Amino acid sequence: MFTGLIEEIGTIKEFIDIPDGKEAWISGIKVLDDLKKDDSISCSGICLTVVDIDDEMFKVQLVEETLSRTTASSWTKETNINLERALLPSSRMGGHFVQGHVDGVVKIINIESLKDSAVWHFSLTDEHEMYIVEKGSICLDGISLTVAQKSRGYFSVALIPHTLHVTTWGQKTVDDLVNIEVDIMAKYIRNLMEKE
Repeated sequence: MFTGLIEEIGTIKEFIDIPDGKEAWISGIKVLDDLKKDDSISCSGICLTVVDIDDEMFKVQLVEETLSRTTASSWTKETNINLERALLPSSRMGGHFVQGHVDGVVKIINIESLKDSAVWHFSLTDEHEMYIVEKGSICLDGISLTVAQKSRGYFSVALIPHTLHVTTWGQKTVDDLVNIEVDIMAKYIRNLMEKE
């Protein structure tokens, strides 16, 4: 479980084929402070398991299911990704409950740059539309954000200068794809309603 509050930007140092997918060595500083083998870590919103670790990097493995559903299929050596360690019971709960179970990808269709902040617009498919509400929570590339507006075919979020600075979002452009995880509560509510 995560909060969607990014701790740092990591960089993929190795991204190689393995029999059932890919293996990545990812550099970090802050997240390595108490990270251990078998810990969960959010990599641009994807919950992955640490399978090895050294003083400067940790290793994760991605199976075909993960690669087919997320932006990880486009990762390469030197790709920057957002990193967040799993939530501890003693942690402050900012953001919202994020599982790291990506529901799919959405495309950036417009970026309205303001003086220091920006409003970002994303494509919205029927698959995700029922789970998104204005002023509700959404997780995009591992970042907990608030939906600013929702219309047929798109939704938007407002990004403060701090978020643009401490995440990979300052490097993104129109037509880039990002991982989306809708609010888990919305999924449970829909599931209950379908059973009635």
